[in-house]
Amino acid sequence: MNFKLITLLLLLSFSFSCNKEENLVINNLNNGVIFGIGHGGIGLQSIYNQLPENSMASIKKAIEVYNTDGVEVDVQMTKDYKLVLYHDNKLETSTNGYGFIYEHNLTELSDIKFDKDVYVNVFLNEKILSFSTLLAYLSNRKYPPQLHLDLRQWLYDKSIHTSNEFFFIYATEIVNLIYRYNYQQHTFINSSDLDLLKIFKGLDASLNLTIESNDIYYASDLAKENNLYGIVANDKLITKSDIDYAHSKNVKVMLFNMRSQFSINSHPLKSIQHIVC
Repeated sequence: MNFKLITLLLLLSFSFSCNKEENLVINNLNNGVIFGIGHGGIGLQSIYNQLPENSMASIKKAIEVYNTDGVEVDVQMTKDYKLVLYHDNKLETSTNGYGFIYEHNLTELSDIKFDKDVYVNVFLNEKILSFSTLLAYLSNRKYPPQLHLDLRQWLYDKSIHTSNEFFFIYATEIVNLIYRYNYQQHTFINSSDLDLLKIFKGLDASLNLTIESNDIYYASDLAKENNLYGIVANDKLITKSDIDYAHSKNVKVMLFNMRSQFSINSHPLKSIQHIVC
């Protein structure tokens, strides 16, 4: 699996025990398997990666060229209660649009183009992607990739909805769409807000739900108490003892912020030359 220039979210909850690479032993809660998940496609946009994150071009390259096991995307809701992929709070930071996603209807967003740098402006025509378009693409593949949803639950019109009202509308639309494309088994839903995750749990208790926190002890207890799939945490801020505690609770951990092959190799949980997936 080629991880070069990809920001990875690794489905881990693992610890390594080995002296030589060929004797690598992976002890985790995932039957010894580690999945490589492309962050927003092939990673954050930079001088090394000129494809906008959450764009179809970036997602297709992650899956079709780099053969990742799946992708992580950021999901926001429009003014007319449709779902799109976009990371930032405001449109002007990465596109030729202005304001918030929730201030625009889906049809209005379809004309907004990514334009963060000159290359994207001149050579690409990547526009904001609807969640349903992504699901249609993924569900038509022979081997369905994993889909990890990073929820942007704080981005809504607070003059119209309370948080609980918005959470229910947001969660219901996400669940309806993943069921429409029969993608619920391949989808992992992540949020730092336990109240939102409880709404998802109420809609369908079998969903793969993860809570984001760098306090592994606190999050492990929450995951166990609420029967969540696992935890999402920043690779730079946790230790092997954190992972061991999550394991002791039978809780899986997903790590993000592993930005290159070098950072994968230098992770404090291991002292090996290559990841074996």
